[in-house]
Amino acid sequence: MGIKAWLCLQRRFLWLIVVGVVVVVIVARNGFDLGRDSKDTTAQGYHNLPWMPEIFAKYSAERNQITQEGWSGDTDNPSKNGTQHLSLIDAAMISKRYFHKDAYLQASVLTSDAGCMNLEKISRDNALVLGHRRKDRGFLTIGITTVERVNASYLYQTLESLIAHANATERSQISIVVFACDFKEKARQEARNIVSRFPEHLESGLLHLIEAPRLFYPPLINLKRTFDNPVERVYWRSKENIDGVFLFAYSANMSDYYLQLDDDFTTVPGYIRTIRKFIAQHQADHWILLDISEKGTGKLFRDRDVLHVARYLVQFYQEQPIDFLFSSLMRLHLQKRHFVVNPHIFKHIGNVSSLELKNKARQIH
Repeated sequence: MGIKAWLCLQRRFLWLIVVGVVVVVIVARNGFDLGRDSKDTTAQGYHNLPWMPEIFAKYSAERNQITQEGWSGDTDNPSKNGTQHLSLIDAAMISKRYFHKDAYLQASVLTSDAGCMNLEKISRDNALVLGHRRKDRGFLTIGITTVERVNASYLYQTLESLIAHANATERSQISIVVFACDFKEKARQEARNIVSRFPEHLESGLLHLIEAPRLFYPPLINLKRTFDNPVERVYWRSKENIDGVFLFAYSANMSDYYLQLDDDFTTVPGYIRTIRKFIAQHQADHWILLDISEKGTGKLFRDRDVLHVARYLVQFYQEQPIDFLFSSLMRLHLQKRHFVVNPHIFKHIGNVSSLELKNKARQIH
């Protein structure tokens, strides 16, 4: 090969190297930008996930803003801006129905630093308002969330039925935890008054009432509007999910099994025996939950799964209603079908919902 041909070949190699370096630099820069965009997209898509510290910083700023400025806005039309998320002012408007401004100011009374980001660190002692936790592990903990309903209350009937239809031995093996999860003081006081009507069972440890600090909850604003739900329903169902999170976390390690129940059900004599028998029947089956009621409530879990379920609800609290999340949880754990107790031992007695939209729909129907 001649010297002239060799130099020409070297120049070509040199140009290839230069072009390669330029391409690498461009790809690297675009790659970094792409990574940054991807991160931003993730943050936008999951900006309400409560384990993200910046959300709680934002929440603190918003809370201070609300505290300083008070509630304001057009309460007759919380969704007039037509956006797909609940804004700060939307939340304030809906709050007129669901909670009181003083809840923000009083949050530090019961608060835990961790909130729903770290369920193991919730303060059970601070949450306990009436009754006491038993020292010995029981067979079953029944968790009940109770909220205000317009001109209706079913909590007393529910508690009376659960207590009366269990014998003395069974009562010593179960705990009934009532969670007064309204943000409004008046509604929580009503729950305290009802539970106080069972002093003997408060003393024995069978029954107790708990409340959560407001700071346990994520901001409950900028919520995703899935299923084309109106903003009021999105707020209601998202808060209901976090209510469940707190009750699950509080009730962990109290008993071998945990039963989630609403505050508008009655039961039948011998219901504890039926639950024991039902668990035994499915001892060899693969399940994450058992249906102890034909309705959406009445879900039974093993205690070892309770905190896992609570963390699952935290992650997806704004995506779906709680009954949908339970169905998704079954599929996630490869539970192929619902195991429903038969004959049914719980009867639904509530005809007034805590969500006004449901009540209006029933009236129209």
